[in-house]
Amino acid sequence: MSYAQTYPDHIAYLQTGYEEALAAHGFDAVVLCSGAAAMKNRFDDQAWPLSPTPAYAHWCPLPEPDTYVIVRPGKKPQLVRTVVDDYWETPPPPESDHFFSAFDVLEVKPGLAGDSLPGGKVAVITRDAGTSPPGAVNPAGLITALDLLRTKKTAYEIECLAEASIRAARGHQHVARAFQAGTPSELELHLAYLQASEQDDAAAPYKNIVALGPHTAILHYVAYQRDKVSGDTSFLIDAGAKVLGYGSDITRTHVRGNGPAARRFANLLAHVDAVQQDICRRIRPGMSYEDLHDESHRLLAVALRELGIGRASPSELVDRGITRALFPHGLGHSLGICVHDAGMKPRPPRPDNKFLRNTSVIEAGQVFTIEPGIYVIDGLLGPLQADDRRDLVDWSAIADLRQFGGIRVEDNILVEANGVRNLTREAFAAV
Repeated sequence: MSYAQTYPDHIAYLQTGYEEALAAHGFDAVVLCSGAAAMKNRFDDQAWPLSPTPAYAHWCPLPEPDTYVIVRPGKKPQLVRTVVDDYWETPPPPESDHFFSAFDVLEVKPGLAGDSLPGGKVAVITRDAGTSPPGAVNPAGLITALDLLRTKKTAYEIECLAEASIRAARGHQHVARAFQAGTPSELELHLAYLQASEQDDAAAPYKNIVALGPHTAILHYVAYQRDKVSGDTSFLIDAGAKVLGYGSDITRTHVRGNGPAARRFANLLAHVDAVQQDICRRIRPGMSYEDLHDESHRLLAVALRELGIGRASPSELVDRGITRALFPHGLGHSLGICVHDAGMKPRPPRPDNKFLRNTSVIEAGQVFTIEPGIYVIDGLLGPLQADDRRDLVDWSAIADLRQFGGIRVEDNILVEANGVRNLTREAFAAV
């Protein structure tokens, strides 16, 4: 199926949803701004690559600065492009031209976009409030209503997300082979991933997490070392790819070596991978995502008990905080135009799940990540060893695992009426 076939229904869905939201919040039109070029600092003339306002990108995959989508009830959406005669720089071209026919396209000179703006009560949604056109800038109620339209994905969006997963899977498979075949540095693995997934650093959906050995226990590690790492070690890569603005978010962990500690880490990795797949199989519409997060702790506790790392019953390992010291982050998050997409955290999580980004009731059409992990983080494990919980953990096993850092396995999941479509495993099979 081509983007040109699925995009018109995507636009029709957005037009209907926006008309209802505008009427509910008393607006006659909304202007969605791509955003202005942001300077890296005020002492030179270099700008950051444009990261468009998400509401704009939801409609239009054209990453040009000072471009606007204007939505009015009962009218074809308008795309206003600011055309600059500039021989120093140019914005990247769109990956496809399938979307232009969905808009009335108007090209204007810099500073003249305001002449095309609609009358009446207008809302403006922008990432650059200081340079926005006139109107009610970023009205909270309207933004909340529009964010809800991003919680269920259209066929067009699913197509983009599936292709983004395939591009990322190519990169993941390439660097996994490179890690096993030699002694590459973190920087070399990062660059190899970008080459294999055919993107540069600025175009990736987020800064790749590429870590070897103990660095894999740092959840957002991006300080790529140039030193080559030989011998028994681990490798964690959390990296995605973008297609027409939609990003994948995939994590895989690998181990190299045959020593006793490496074998113990490999066994733990196999158990975490099995838990991750078990969680995915349990997903059904109507479930609470936070309940699924709680279930992941129970399943990890069973694995820890089976491996002898936990020295208590699975329920006690959860109730006494052992699993939360080893698995401190949330099970996953919404995925779409943003890597941590909007609309699926309608309420705060419980205090013991304070880092959970998804508290929605699971519904068909949602896309989110499932990413359990186990990490040796001394700052979190120290309190366990210092109080009456010390006998609930095999500290010799923790000592073996410390040099290997941590494990995370992350897939991108589309919820369907009777189960799920695992976009990540599907992509790995395809490539």
